[in-house]
Amino acid sequence: MKDLTPQSYLILGLLFEGRKHGYEIQKSKLLGIWGIPMSQLYNLLKRLEKKGMIQATMAYQENRPGKRVYALTDEGRKSFLEWVQRPSEKIRDIRTEFLAKLYIVHRLRLGIGKRLVEEQIGMCRIRRERLSEEAQKPDPLEGLIREYRFSIIDVTIQWLEKCKKFFERVADA
Repeated sequence: MKDLTPQSYLILGLLFEGRKHGYEIQKSKLLGIWGIPMSQLYNLLKRLEKKGMIQATMAYQENRPGKRVYALTDEGRKSFLEWVQRPSEKIRDIRTEFLAKLYIVHRLRLGIGKRLVEEQIGMCRIRRERLSEEAQKPDPLEGLIREYRFSIIDVTIQWLEKCKKFFERVADA
C-alpha cells in the first residue's frame, strides 16, 4: 500500500469502472457527498499519477481543447482491491471511508458487501470490548464519556446490521 487517502481510493474505485476524465469523476454523486472541489480532485489525480496508481492520456477533440483521460494501472487496481475489502479500523472512519467502500462495492457489484459488513461489525465489537476493559471504576466524567462512546458503537452496530440485511437481499452480496 502506498499511503493513500480515502479520497484517493475513492477516485481509484471510480476509475475501476473504466477510463474517465476529471469532470466525469467530479460528477460522481459520492464525490459530491464528500465535497471534493475540482482543484483538490486534480491535485489528487496528479498524486495518484506520480505514485503509479493511474495513467493519463490526452484525448483530442475537434474544435475543443484536449482533455486528460485517466485509467487505473495494475498497481492502482491491486491497491484499490486491497483497500476496499478491509473494514475501517476506527469508528469515526465508518461515516466516511466505510460508506465510500459500501457505495463502491455495491456500484461495482464486487460481491463482497455482506462479508465486508460482517467484518466491520466484528471490528466494532472488538472496539467495544476493549473500551469496556480500559477502566473498571472510572470517575464520573470518564464514565459519561465512556457511555457516549458505547452508545456510538452500539448505534453503529445496529446500522451495520441493517446494511447486512440490505446486502443479503441484493445480488452483489
